[in-house]
Amino acid sequence: MNLATPTLLAALALLGACSVKPVQPYSEPPLSVPTAQLRVITNGEVRGDAYAGCLGDSKRLAKAGRFGSDQQANINYPQFPVQPRQIDMLPRFAPKLPAYAGAIRRGEGAYNEIATEYRVPAGRPFLLEGGGVAAGGYGSTYSTCPEVRKVVLFEPGKSYEAYVGLNYIPQANGETAAMCAFAVYQLLPLGKPGAVMPMAVQAKPPVDSKCPGS
Repeated sequence: MNLATPTLLAALALLGACSVKPVQPYSEPPLSVPTAQLRVITNGEVRGDAYAGCLGDSKRLAKAGRFGSDQQANINYPQFPVQPRQIDMLPRFAPKLPAYAGAIRRGEGAYNEIATEYRVPAGRPFLLEGGGVAAGGYGSTYSTCPEVRKVVLFEPGKSYEAYVGLNYIPQANGETAAMCAFAVYQLLPLGKPGAVMPMAVQAKPPVDSKCPGS
């Protein structure tokens, strides 16, 4: 968790807008290959794609959008996908991520959680990337979550959740503390209908080298 000034954040945002390639949307694998099911839950952004041993141009899985106090979506900060997908998955385990004011242009609305579901390739490494959250704090300070990359291996036919973003944890003194979350786990059904429990998935960092052409 880092703190930054609004001037610095605004400058970095402008520089990033000039230098970053557009992120393409994730495309599901063909029906002929083994797949797993992944629910992506975030109040930031999550990208991912099959991992080939190097860092390529990962695809956008989910991105939180901004909403006003009337829950009207801000067209300048749309969520992705605009209509979240639902497939035949086990019920959700993770608690809801909170809404938060952005680090800049607070009047544009709060970032709200998005949850969407995909088929993802199973039996081969898959790269997940997320973080980069910048939330407005008190005065001129802001909380940020760094970019995180993890390589995981999904099993065919299994259901998983990726829980990525900024959360607030209650403290003993009655206040809350900001915490960056990046968890990937398998969903296991319990005997009670609609009940699931998580099982941690082994993850490792990717090799820090770019793929040719990236």
